[in-house]
Amino acid sequence: LIKIIYFMKKIISVLLIALLIDIILSNLIFKNTIYWSNSSWDQKWWRVSSKIYHHDILPNIDQVEEWGGKLRKRLITNSIGFRDKEIRKISKVNKTQKRILLIGDSFIEGAGLDFEFTLAGMLEKNLGDKFEVLNSAVGSYSPSIYYKKIEHYINEGFKFDQALVFLDISDIYDEMFIKFDPDGNILTYEETKKRPFHKKVFYSLGTFLRDNSTIFRFLNIISDRAELTKNYLKLKNKTSKDLKKSFLETKRDDVMFYRMTHVDRGFWTYNEQKFNEIQDGLLQSEKYLIKLFELLKSHQINSTLIVYPWPTQIFYGDKYHENYWRNFTKNNDINFLSIYDQFMGENKKDFIFKNFIYGDIHWNLNGTKLVNEKLIKSIIF
Repeated sequence: LIKIIYFMKKIISVLLIALLIDIILSNLIFKNTIYWSNSSWDQKWWRVSSKIYHHDILPNIDQVEEWGGKLRKRLITNSIGFRDKEIRKISKVNKTQKRILLIGDSFIEGAGLDFEFTLAGMLEKNLGDKFEVLNSAVGSYSPSIYYKKIEHYINEGFKFDQALVFLDISDIYDEMFIKFDPDGNILTYEETKKRPFHKKVFYSLGTFLRDNSTIFRFLNIISDRAELTKNYLKLKNKTSKDLKKSFLETKRDDVMFYRMTHVDRGFWTYNEQKFNEIQDGLLQSEKYLIKLFELLKSHQINSTLIVYPWPTQIFYGDKYHENYWRNFTKNNDINFLSIYDQFMGENKKDFIFKNFIYGDIHWNLNGTKLVNEKLIKSIIF
């Protein structure tokens, strides 16, 4: 037993020395090579928590940001942290231009797209110099965040002439997980998901080794790629069963289309059981949308609630989302616009591939153009 303990101590000592040498060489040499870079692990330090409205983007940022694993977009914010075409100072009052405020989540922020190809960029170009378009949208926002964020900027003295509020299908699901502090501010993710101390230590150590050791970095790369392959094969298996095709006959386009049309958070719009499960989210969404539109009205800001479909609704239909919010706006004297009619095509599969990011639910350039065209035709600016 003594020999075994002695032998184990020697092994541990050797491993620790090897790890120390690895960390030293990694920091002195390997970190300076192109092989070290892995943008999917880079911390997006410009995306931060907010003590008032959950999360935000820092002001005056100009970064190239990876999105969705393959796409890269240039992310620029202005002096108030809104996505913009350039870093610029935003005054509280614009005396020379009519100010249009966009409110929404990742669709309106512009997932995977450079600013000029986002809805804000297209509207700005189409509306011309008489208008200033301000895009307050950030991924994973929902009605309570819309309200708290816009309330904050209005209280700070910012003036807007018109607000377009885009209600995403996922917003209702997200609202079920929003929590508030005693002052009515939205708790951050860190505050609602506190990890035990031992888990914090474990994850911190893992991140340190991944970012400072070539050996552990290589093992993490292997692990990530194995996970991606496993997830793809699982998805391909589900697709083959859904299409009643053999696993080998199921093509990548089949898998990506299945992925685009089978997002759990979109099932509530046509499945009665799922619809019944999100009632709390609907009620909280209603509550904060009413507060938002009352706030906008009290400051003489013209406003419209806008809904749009995902690939899921285009392919399977929508029993609840569009009609629910049409009735809601009618009952609460709110302007309403549906963009569903823009997303119709004879061949639904081809239409979805043409207008959405491949393998994803967000609009691509073509899909964004469809939304822009509808707004230009339907909204009185």
